[in-house]
Formats: sequence, structure tokens, C-alpha cells
Amino acid sequence: MNNVDVTLLTDKDRADLEKAVPMWKMVLKQFLDHKLAVAGAVVIAMFLLISIFANQIQQITGLDPDAQNVANRYVAPFTATQAGQDVRETEIERFINANPEAADKIQKALVEKGLVSVPEIDAIYDVGAKEIPEAKDIFKSLNIPETKELLKVFDGFKTFHLFGTDELGRDVFIRLVYGTRVSMGVGVLVAIASALVGLLIGSIAGYYGGWIDTALMRITDALLSLPTIPVLIVMAAIDFTKIPVLNAIVSTQNESIFKMIIILCLFSWMTVARLVRGSILSIREREFILAARTLGATDSTIIVRHMFPNVIAPMLVSITLGVGESILFEAALSFLGLGIMPPTPSWGNMLNNATELIYQAPFLAILPGILIIMVTISFNFLGDGLQDALDPKSVRR
Repeated sequence: MNNVDVTLLTDKDRADLEKAVPMWKMVLKQFLDHKLAVAGAVVIAMFLLISIFANQIQQITGLDPDAQNVANRYVAPFTATQAGQDVRETEIERFINANPEAADKIQKALVEKGLVSVPEIDAIYDVGAKEIPEAKDIFKSLNIPETKELLKVFDGFKTFHLFGTDELGRDVFIRLVYGTRVSMGVGVLVAIASALVGLLIGSIAGYYGGWIDTALMRITDALLSLPTIPVLIVMAAIDFTKIPVLNAIVSTQNESIFKMIIILCLFSWMTVARLVRGSILSIREREFILAARTLGATDSTIIVRHMFPNVIAPMLVSITLGVGESILFEAALSFLGLGIMPPTPSWGNMLNNATELIYQAPFLAILPGILIIMVTISFNFLGDGLQDALDPKSVRR
């Protein structure tokens, strides 16, 4: 644009030149016009933030995804519960060990005022066995500063469950938060890894052609012809810790997560490979590729610097659609008991745990199911929006 002699342009040409906007602005405008894609992007951003800040959410709420309270199983949403007697005794003992002098003064005050009928050493435990509001009133009646920290301990005995509790009395909300991290993490990692593998294989097959193209595409076609779910079920039954190559990175603690990522990566790259191959086949005959060869550019330079940028648009669409598909596969395998293993929470195994409780506690199945639907549909809408926005034929100039 800087090389144009403005003096040779007509008034209409100058006006058009001033109105010209960069390509990225046109793409952004085209994407923003797709309302469902924008809504999907907002939902995905919200879930990604939840995944990233799951630890901070746990600290703010004071909830533990693995903390069990069997006395409060299947609690309905928006219900507050009290900690069990064993939890209270453990926390009181921890307070006494951490603050021996304060605990001694509190116990003496309880005995002197006749608020307990047990030996001094058991005074705090005796009050702690009462209902939490009653116990707090007793400690407040002592009117001594040492009870301030103890009252904070008793404040933690009452828990508000936004989405209720599951079959073991664990808070459903915080498990959904950590399940978001697992399910979204698996989906995003699998989509990116499969996109990279598909990009590499598809570009090599499309650029070189011949027997290389034939061999790679026959392998791709063979894997595409396999029934996905049965193959994933068979692969999920393999113990990866007994495979020498994978034993170093897969431990018993995170085996189910790594296994899920590896399995889904093995069977998710084929569509990307064929998509990239088709794009490369058309690009390699263009004039700028011939010019690069004439100037002595190596094959790797041509592929990486000249071809890869031209397949980014379909790749982005493929990645977004692949994330939703990977989340569905993970949820399906976890639902069948072959995916992410408890106690690690994921949306799929939370659904699996709720199958026998659908009538007793329907919210245990409804909540993770709604999240799976929301994320999958959001990624599909995002992919549609990117496809429309990045397609040069659909850009309205």
C-alpha cells in the first residue's frame, strides 16, 4: 500500500484505500457476527479459568474433593451439613497440639464454670461433641481471648454444599471443579497432540507424494476403518506400567490420565492428517512454492515456512472440533469404568458413579451430564465460527 502513487488514484480509489482494513479485523468481525460461536467461546473461556484456578477455588471455599462424610450422603443441593464426630475430634486434637497453653486455659475455664462434667483434659472434646451452634455458644460464654482461634476451628465444621454431596458424602461442586480440570485438560492435550501428529504426517504425505503418500495414507485409512469405541475399550484394558518405554512416565497415581491421553492421541490424528494432506496437495503446485524451490529452499523450509501457515485455518477448526470429541470419548470410557479412575474426579466417572443412584439422587447424574453437553456444543459452535471467519470465500469485505 505504501508503494502506491496516491496522485494517480481517483477520488473513489482514495476513498476505498482509506476504508481498507487489515485481514485480521475482517476475520474478527466475521467471527463476532457468529453469535453462537461467541457464546461458545465465552463458555469455553469460563471452563478454562475454572480448570486453571481449581486450587484457588478450593482454598476460597475450604472444600476438599476427597474429603468424605458418610453421615451426610446424598445431601440435596443448597444444603449445609456438619462435620462428623471423628473429624471434629481430629481437628480439636490438632488445635490442642498446636496451642497447648491456650487449650489449657480453655479447659480450666470450662471446668471452673461448671460447663462440663468430665476431667479437665477432656473438657474441649466434651463440648465439641455437642451440636456446633451450642458448642460455639459455650466457648463464647467463657469471655477469654484464647477461644478466638478455637471458634475458627468450629466454623470449619459447618459446610455449605452448593450442589449437594455424593455417595461418600463428598462435595459435588468441588469435584466438578476438579473434574473440569481433568476433562478439559485431557480434551485440549489430545486435540493439540493429534493435530501436531496429523500435521506432520499429512504434510509429508502431501508434499512428497508417491510411495510415501501411499504408505502413510493406507495406514491412516486402516486406522480410520477401525470401530473407535471397541478399540479404545481394548486399549484401555492394557496396563501401561508394564510397558518399558512408558513405565518411566506413567506411575500408578496418574496412570489412568496418561493412559487416556495416549490412547486418544493414537486414534485421533487421522482426520487431521487427511485434511492437511488435501491442503498441501493444492498448495504445492502454487507459484510461490515453485519460486521457493527455484531459489534453493530446502524441503523442510518450504514445508515449515511456506506450507504450514496456509493450513493453520483448517487446523484451528480441526483442533476445536477435536477437543469436544476427545471430551466425549473420555467421558464415555470413564462412564464404562475404563477411563479416569476414582478417586480422581472427571465428568465421566462421576456419571458412572451416579448410574445406580439416578432415582435416589438424580442431580449426581444431571450436573456432569449438563457440563459435558455444554462444553461439547460450545467447542462445536466455536469450530463453526472459526471455519466461517477464516474461509476467504466467506469474508465480507
